[in-house]
Amino acid sequence: MDSAIKVMDLYASAKALLEVEYFGEVGTGLGPTLEFYTLVSRELRRSELRLWLDDGIPPAATASADPSATGGDGASAYVFSACGLYPRPVSQSADGGADSGLPARATQLYTFMGKFVAKALLDSRLVDLPFSATFYKQVLGHELTIPDLASVRPELARTLTKLRAISHRHKAAQRATGKHAAAAATDGGAGLQFDGVDVSDLGLEFTLPGLPEVELVPNGAQRDVTLDNCGEFVQRVLDVFLAEGVRAQVAAFRKGFSSVFAIEHLAAFSPDELEVLLNGSRERWDVSTVIEHLKFDHGYTRSSRAVGFLLEVLGEFDDATIAAFLKFVTGSPRLPVGGLARLNPRLTVVQKRPEDGVSPDAYLPSVMTCANYVKLPDYSSKEVMRERLLTAIHEGQGAFYLS
Repeated sequence: MDSAIKVMDLYASAKALLEVEYFGEVGTGLGPTLEFYTLVSRELRRSELRLWLDDGIPPAATASADPSATGGDGASAYVFSACGLYPRPVSQSADGGADSGLPARATQLYTFMGKFVAKALLDSRLVDLPFSATFYKQVLGHELTIPDLASVRPELARTLTKLRAISHRHKAAQRATGKHAAAAATDGGAGLQFDGVDVSDLGLEFTLPGLPEVELVPNGAQRDVTLDNCGEFVQRVLDVFLAEGVRAQVAAFRKGFSSVFAIEHLAAFSPDELEVLLNGSRERWDVSTVIEHLKFDHGYTRSSRAVGFLLEVLGEFDDATIAAFLKFVTGSPRLPVGGLARLNPRLTVVQKRPEDGVSPDAYLPSVMTCANYVKLPDYSSKEVMRERLLTAIHEGQGAFYLS
């Protein structure tokens, strides 16, 4: 991470393409460069950095072939967020200045991240940072409301919507009677209860749900949420979650980005379009789609038995395995805008011939990432190909050598 920060400080604003190679490895060019963006993206999602909201261990994490996916205590080593990456809110000062309350390391990393993403856009590279739509809107300077909270924390948004409705009914009852005591006496009514429970019995305090260390008001941990103040509670959660608690993070990201090129240029794009520009396309790989965009050479044609096996195996892979396959072949787990059809150079499959007297089943597939070139032995069966391909994908990552 510190090496990547130095690289971006030196070269992010340069108009020349950034190309990366690693000490002790002979591989250079597109493959190592794409993997640089992928590896740095992964490091930015480390749980220990406390940069993002975290849903916890992702589904099927225990079956992951990556031993670094979980820590020694079973906790995920990397942030998993089903709704996309969103900054972890922290208590901040009103002015959002140098003493905002955000740790200095977090400020440094968000500034670096802005440079990193901007350089990737400038060089037409892909990152692997699936930001939430709400974060994109914050970066673009949009006003945010409860639906934007729902895209990050849907359960919390539903709870706040219910509490806001209860507050409105309570205030309407107060206006109708003109007597606070009479209105308060209706607290037990179904219309002023949260799923049959009085608001004062929910055990809520003026702290951010899920992050009790973030107080919504001074001494918020000592202030209970009641029928009279639940409307204030809802508004404070929205203010802190969508604005005040992430102000310094968004400002640092924007500052880093604008040091490469003006962030205002992104205003022409929607959050969905920015997601595709930064992280590339996701597409389902069925046989008919894949075969039209692959090239076969040096011993293989579209009708080769091994090609048929490969297409069937790829069609059965889930999204995570497809991403691992892409990273193995190209250096990036993502496809460019337009998907497989726009991959350049075109994904090419050639035959890997064994030495005399050696079975093809004894060999693993190998790749040339700079040319998107897969060297595939003519395996004896589909099952053998699947096993050997998965072994190569999961054990052959992280280094670029001459094969």
